[in-house]
Formats: sequence, C-alpha cells, structure tokens
Amino acid sequence: MSVSSTSSASVVTTGSSSYVSSTVSGLDTDSLVEAAVAQKTARADTIDAQVEVNEAKIAAYQKLQALGTAVSDALESLKSTTYSALGSGNAFDEKAASLTASDGSTATDYLAVDVDGEASVGQYALTVTQLAKAMKVAAPAADASAALGLSGTFTLGVEGGEAASITITEDMTLEDLADALSAVSDDTGVNATLIKVSDSAYRLVLTATDSNVAIVGASTEGDDILAGIGLTGDDGAFADVIQQARPAIITLDGIEISRSSNELTDVIPGVSLSLEAATEGATITLAITPDYASVKTAVTDFITAYNALRDYITTQQAVESDGAVSADAVLFGDSTLRSMSQSLSALIGTRGEGDIASLFDLGITMNESNQLVLSDETALNNAILSDADAFQALFETQVKTSDSTLKLLANTSSQSLDFTLDITVGDDGAITGVTVGGQSGLFTISGSRIIGAEGAIYEGLTFALGGTTSRSIDVTITQGLADLLVNQLDAYTDDAGGLLQTRVESLQTIDEDLQTRAGKIRSDAENYRQVLINKYAAMETQMEAAKLLQQQIKAILGNTDSDS
Repeated sequence: MSVSSTSSASVVTTGSSSYVSSTVSGLDTDSLVEAAVAQKTARADTIDAQVEVNEAKIAAYQKLQALGTAVSDALESLKSTTYSALGSGNAFDEKAASLTASDGSTATDYLAVDVDGEASVGQYALTVTQLAKAMKVAAPAADASAALGLSGTFTLGVEGGEAASITITEDMTLEDLADALSAVSDDTGVNATLIKVSDSAYRLVLTATDSNVAIVGASTEGDDILAGIGLTGDDGAFADVIQQARPAIITLDGIEISRSSNELTDVIPGVSLSLEAATEGATITLAITPDYASVKTAVTDFITAYNALRDYITTQQAVESDGAVSADAVLFGDSTLRSMSQSLSALIGTRGEGDIASLFDLGITMNESNQLVLSDETALNNAILSDADAFQALFETQVKTSDSTLKLLANTSSQSLDFTLDITVGDDGAITGVTVGGQSGLFTISGSRIIGAEGAIYEGLTFALGGTTSRSIDVTITQGLADLLVNQLDAYTDDAGGLLQTRVESLQTIDEDLQTRAGKIRSDAENYRQVLINKYAAMETQMEAAKLLQQQIKAILGNTDSDS
C-alpha cells in the first residue's frame, strides 16, 4: 500500500485501487469516481461486445471451412486428380481381386493376392507347383557348453553375397560359436540357431535368410572349424542338408514362372502374389475387376460429408417459432454463406446428358432439408455395375484431344468446352503463339505450358505440349460433377485466398483494431480516474483547511466576546 498526501487528505493506493482517505465534504468520492470512469469505459464495453460477435462469426466461418473441406476430401476419390496419360488414381482406377479354386477348396489357403490401380482387368488360371525354400544345414548333436578345442578362421555367406570371416579360439563353446555367427548374420545372410535335441545335446542349424540361395563356407586359417563340428565332410560339402534351397514355381495361363521368393510382385503389373502352399492339382482362377465397392463407398462418403455441411448451413439459417433468429445462427443473413449454399445447390441439381446425367439417376434424392438421401440403393448398384463408363463420366472430368502430346495438367474451371488450339512453334522448338478461332490473348505461354488467360473462358486450364512442331489440336473438356463441386468449394474453403478465409482474416484484423481501441479507452479512463482522485483529494484538503480556519475564527470571536 502506498500513500500520497495533499495537506491532510491522502490518496491511498492498495494493489491497483486508489481512493481518497479523508472525506470532510461528506461526499461519496469513490462512487463519483467510479461513475465518471464507467462513463468513459462504456464505449470500450461496446467494443468488447462487438469483438465477441466477430469471434463467434470467425468460429462459424472456420467450421464452415472445415465442413466444406471434408466434402472436397470425400470427392477426391471421384474427381480427376490428374489429367495426364498416367491415370487419375481415384476410386474408378482401383481394382479388386478374387480367387477361386477349381476343386472347391479354399483358394486363399494356396496364395494371397493384392492389386493396385496399375492392374488390368482380366482373368488368369494359376497353379502353384512348389514354394521357394531357404537352405538349411545342421551339425551333429553336441554339448553346447563344452569347449570346442578348435582354433581357426573360416568364412560363411551365401552364393552371390559377401562372406564374413569368423575366428574361433580353443576355449569357445558351440554356444559361443552360435553367438558369433548370429552377430554377423546381417552380413552373411545366414542365421544360426541352437536346437535342443535332448537334455544335454544341441544341434547347430544354419538357415539362409533368403530362399533359393546356397549357403557356402570354407576354412581359411588354422583348424577346419566347420569340419571339426561336423557341419562339413571330408570333401568340404555340408554333411547334413536338412532343406535344399529351391525357387518358387507357378504356372500362369500355361506359362511356367520361377522366382527366388514366395512373394511375386513382378509377374503381372499391379498384382502381388504371396504363395502359401502348392495347389497339388487344383487350378486357381484369379479374377481382377474394377473395385466397385470403393466407388460405392466414395459416393456414400460424399453424401455423408455433404449432409454434415448442409446441416450446419441450416443451423445458420434457423429461426425460432416466434420468428426470432436462433441464438446459434451467428451467420444468419450472411451473404457469403448464402452464396455458398446457393452455388452448391445449383451444382447438385445440375443435369448433364446421357443415361446417367445427375445424382438422381443413381437413386439419390434430396429431402426437405436439402440433404442427399440414397433412397434407391439398387439403382446405385446397377449404375456402378452396368454402366461404369457413364457413371464415371458423371463425376470425373473427361478430356479428349486430337493429339496425345497435349496434356491437361490443371483444371480449376467450371466450363465444359469444345475448341481448337492453333499452336505456333518457332525454329528453336519453343511455343511462340496460341490462338483459338484466330483470336490471340486467350492463353499465355510459359515454356511448354499453355495457360488459360485471366478473364478468358479458358481461365483455370493449364496444358503441357510435347513436340516441336506447329499444329492445330482439337480439345473437348466435359466437366464432371465432382470436379465442379471441388472447384466451387475450394473457392470458399481454400485457406490461401478462399472467400471464407478472406472473411476470417478481415474480421481478425478488425478485432485487432477494436481491441487496441478498447485498450486505449480503458488506459485513458484509468488516467482520468487518477486525475479525479487527485482533484477530490485536493478539494477535501481545501475543505478541511477551511473548516479549521472556521474553527479558529470562531475561537477568536468567542474569546473577544468573553473579554468584552
């Protein structure tokens, strides 16, 4: 506590509070000061309330961003993720595999299969003749804890690999030898194991890490260690080969195929086979088909994500039964929310051409809350199974060019277009001009890239051109529903320039300014508080002095009266 005095009145400060210690006037100076300060800070309180409103809007915009992004993410499996000849890598490119055994047995007992998007749709007849095996050799049974009495160096490895050198001393045991071999197994490609065959005897077993490779070993100095423990005979060959190295052998459509491993990843492009057992007369039918389940899942995931977004939009437009705006509807009447909702609804209801022209042709309808409902699952299944190309064309942008050297690299356009690019190439092979129908300025050129000019109907399209000759190329682009929705959503949800992010950043900037202003108002008010306290303290001091003077005068006058 600090005390500053003005004559006999004092300003007392305790913590962050100050007050006048003497109130000769009888006035409630604390209340007067607080009322005056409150009048000064009222504007700051109003600003705080506005900041709270803005923060609620920021949170709502960010929620809208997240839900919109979730819809885009769900559509990634249905939209064109790339437009080059490499394929799009979406759900339409996924493949599924099935195995059937000719004798009615369980096909997965013989092999497992995994496929990726590179696999071609087709059917194969397959038999497994033998599995690949790793070479195993064993030494005779011996006491693992007895000293070997051998001293020397030998090498060990596998054919085609680099052998390691192992040195043994006379006091080392079979257990010590096994440990020494295990320590270099990463280098030798040979694992060492002690197998207990009786209460006091063990056999040392060497196993090649990889199948279909032979174990090789040779003495290089001192005693012949391998022969000394019985692993090799007088001829230097392994005395007891308990499993020979051998390859895997399969027959695929009548063609015999051999591999060193039971994991066959390079027989059929995009297909990995893992052999489990020989088929022993049974023939396995391997069928590779489009992964229709992935496509269906992608559609239902989109419906779920879209409905979550639509639910939130509905809460932001809600009114109570009395007509008042719902307390949760912090974006009620917001123009950005309204335009986002309207643009999505327009795209959802768009109809194209052909037998599958809209979501409604897939058994998907819209309820009274503007949510999507899979009301006819059979229609969706039939569309996927019976007309896969039309189904894919509904969602995925289709690009056709009369010259395969022209590739569409990027597409953020909402335009379906049919045009001819007239491309001029200079003597050095560089593109010098691009026109459409004789009109220039519709595209810009960057190396081998042809980019739709800002403001032109081709904006959002980027092509790459191969070759070094002038030519005319016909281009047809039919925008898919998934691409259109993602492009529209990105315009709102993109965190680097989307409309929602722009609104968030604008409100954050406004809030920073408001908070600065509120802080200054409160700082000024606190300064004003101190001025008032000092003024009241001075007033109290003056009044106390006047009172003292009055008392003195009365005393003087009283004394005069008594003398007279």
